[in-house]
Amino acid sequence: MKYLRYIVLLIIFICMVFYYLKQSNKEARKSNDYLNNNIVFEGTVTKIRRSTNHAFGIIELKLIRSSVKEFDEKIEEGIYPYKIRGGKAELYCTVSIERKLGDSINVVSKDHTIYFNPHNSKEEGSLYILSDPYNISFVKENTTFK
Repeated sequence: MKYLRYIVLLIIFICMVFYYLKQSNKEARKSNDYLNNNIVFEGTVTKIRRSTNHAFGIIELKLIRSSVKEFDEKIEEGIYPYKIRGGKAELYCTVSIERKLGDSINVVSKDHTIYFNPHNSKEEGSLYILSDPYNISFVKENTTFK
């Protein structure tokens, strides 16, 4: 009887962990579905805006190639990690301190991957649907596509 309380708490904790993992997997599958849209583009960095939230920011690109002329779809669960319009693109992602104007960037949405300076580097980043309210607010306030 002495340990019954601890056993019950442990069972509750384990159930909470399983619930969290199940929800995380569901969100990851949704994100994968949204990003499996055959969007591919390449561009040169023309502007960088960093937020104060864990190196998140906006990278503006002058497009060199793109599989679409425009992309600005809306979803209820968050926002896409990129927009494309008028020969320009914005990428909403982690912006490392090494990132600079003139860098080359390739984006392959279905692979969920950003390739930084792919001609002379193996550096990659991840694409994901933005759901953090702070990051979404930063994008809405700082996008050039208003």
